[in-house]
Amino acid sequence: MILRWAVDVGHDLVVHAMPIDPRDQRWESDSPAYRVYFWQAVGSGERSGWQSEEWELTEADADEVLAWANARAGGRTMSIGAVHRDAGGVGLIRLAGIDPTADSGIWPSWASPRSG
Repeated sequence: MILRWAVDVGHDLVVHAMPIDPRDQRWESDSPAYRVYFWQAVGSGERSGWQSEEWELTEADADEVLAWANARAGGRTMSIGAVHRDAGGVGLIRLAGIDPTADSGIWPSWASPRSG
């Protein structure tokens, strides 16, 4: 039997949580890296677009990365991801925020712009 919980997180959406079997885990990184992108709209009309400032953070836990990003956002939209490196190159696992330059059709339904 699988038990599922829905938790109200204070907005229109709900976080879904369920117990797991930890034996399915095959790897773990004890020294993760994170990338933080600060996005700012530039220009207007047909000449509008986005400008970004990018950072990679190491030797930090996720809560420290979120605090660092919030302290430096200055009202800019931000997106934060955990870095995953493999034979195919560098990829990101989205943790918070969205990339405003990406097609909004690929954003998860619960994702939203995050401003600091």
